Amino acid sequence: MEDPERQISGVIRSLTQGTHEEQEKALNDYFLPDAYFVHPFCRVPSFGSREIRVPFTNTRRTINSRRLVQFIYQWYKIMSPSILLEVDSTSFDEKTNSLYATIRQTFTVWIVPFSLWKANVKLVCLLQVKLLPIDENKQPLLPPAEPEHHIGNNDPAPSPEKRYFIQGQQDHYQTNDMLNFIAPLGASALCYIWQLSATFLCIVGVTLLWPVTSVYERRNRKKDAHKDY
Repeated sequence: MEDPERQISGVIRSLTQGTHEEQEKALNDYFLPDAYFVHPFCRVPSFGSREIRVPFTNTRRTINSRRLVQFIYQWYKIMSPSILLEVDSTSFDEKTNSLYATIRQTFTVWIVPFSLWKANVKLVCLLQVKLLPIDENKQPLLPPAEPEHHIGNNDPAPSPEKRYFIQGQQDHYQTNDMLNFIAPLGASALCYIWQLSATFLCIVGVTLLWPVTSVYERRNRKKDAHKDY
């Protein structure tokens, strides 16, 4: 990506609403081969390309963590073929190479009749990106080694073009939104009641135990006063 903040909305839509080919292209174009993925219900650790043998055959295949991320997005699309999704905002922190996207989506499991299994959820997607030089095919290059010194040639080598690639993805949900995935009928309401109950317990705790805090703070102030002398 040349402009991550502007381009990421299209990448997200290709991954969640695109065809199998569009999903694969988005992953190959924008994700590093060893990209990781973290979600409340699944995880792909980062690992580079390696050869594995297909069980019960003599066939060998090359696999990396990006390929596993592709399987997750494909299963996501199988479970909910018609996903409604909106990217509300994006923000890029160049200091930490962190790209944020706030997303609203409606996830409907097709196998349940009358759209009874429908989850309206919100999340913040955190994408860790990395600026890397690219080759003529727009694919990332490894960091260049130290240039060789040629006698009689002091012309500096031209700087290669660079692009941002996604190093990892983390999806962050509120608890009630996460529960909507596994129990959309009433789970978020129960979570809401639980959260209000926890707030009420905080109020009760402060009302009953504020004298303890007051004594503790008074004791600390006395200690600080003695230190000043």
